[in-house]
Amino acid sequence: MADRDFLEEIKMTEQVAVSRVEKARENAQLQRQMARQEAGGLLEKAYIEANAIRQKKMQEAEIRYRELTAGDSHHDANASWLPEPLLADAAKIIAERIVALLEHR
Repeated sequence: MADRDFLEEIKMTEQVAVSRVEKARENAQLQRQMARQEAGGLLEKAYIEANAIRQKKMQEAEIRYRELTAGDSHHDANASWLPEPLLADAAKIIAERIVALLEHR
């Protein structure tokens, strides 16, 4: 009779262990789902913020471009004060930056 009680106790302990493992798996799955949702929300927020920053920088660049091009008509006679190689280098750098900005849109 003692052997049966001992076997019953072992079976119940095994059932409790199986139940705990299942519960732990369910909890782990819930935590993973919550982490995915939170990460998704953070990524979405980051994309929105990055887009806002990009828009602001593009607007600032456009304003600066308009200021620079508006100034060109007034200073055409004085445009030769910069050496031609320096102007070419500046144009190259500006073009690279514009391409980089457009690639990240």
